[in-house]
Amino acid sequence: MNKKPILYQERVKMPNETIGVNCFFYDCAYAPYVGLFPLHWHECLEIIAVQDGYLEVEIENKKYHYGAGDLAVINPNYLHSSPQFAPETKLYCLMAEMDLFRSRYVETVEENFINPLVEGKIAFQPKISGDDALNELVRKCFRSFNGEEHGFQLMLKSLLFELIYRLFRDHVQENHLYPKKRFVPLARERVNTILNYVDEHYAEKIRLEDLVDVVHINKYYICKIFQQCTGKTLLNYVNIVRVQKAVEKLIATNDSVTQIAFAVGFQDINYFSRIFKSIMNVSPTDIRRKYRKED
Repeated sequence: MNKKPILYQERVKMPNETIGVNCFFYDCAYAPYVGLFPLHWHECLEIIAVQDGYLEVEIENKKYHYGAGDLAVINPNYLHSSPQFAPETKLYCLMAEMDLFRSRYVETVEENFINPLVEGKIAFQPKISGDDALNELVRKCFRSFNGEEHGFQLMLKSLLFELIYRLFRDHVQENHLYPKKRFVPLARERVNTILNYVDEHYAEKIRLEDLVDVVHINKYYICKIFQQCTGKTLLNYVNIVRVQKAVEKLIATNDSVTQIAFAVGFQDINYFSRIFKSIMNVSPTDIRRKYRKED
């Protein structure tokens, strides 16, 4: 079988926009990267249910470790990434738009629960262990979402309401980021713009002056808010993206390591090799040899 792993980058594009939910199963054996997904944020509630293996998720600059039976809960508007995982890891991922839980009527559910969650006044625990019922609800959502029986939307919505009810009942924690998070939306939007810019222009020389033109703030403030929001320096993040792109090319093409280094934005092959090994813990040649052998 010809395995051709692709860069797994989570983007909130619902398969069926009339539902506002995505739920899928993922086998990490097909992901050759150190992390499953790069740094990003979105307005959805996301739950990752680990079935086997090991997963590390960084949420708002804090690392959490998950094993079989654990659930990672990413609250709306929280920056998160997956720095590490075990190849044998298998997981379910559920993403739900918060509008699913809203009503056209003014009601206490929205006022007391949904709005405070979206606004960051309250938050769910980022790591949940030993909750078999919640795990089973995620699996039921997956079966309902992918079965598409007549009226499955009704079943899916009822499951989602039960799931969020259990989260509010058993797994709410004090949000230590609030009220500090109240200033976040504008800074977060700017950081998200920078993340998108790096993803689109990683092969070019990225200068702080270019980012000033993109987000319209001075370069010193760019560095400050980027590190505050991501826990990484801008240079560190650019190198991570370039190395991830290099891995993709090492597996998918026959280009030389030098050609790939220059193609993803590095100007010095020795610097590329050093940065690559510091991020991937192996050399570019080792990555190519490993996945060519598996093919």
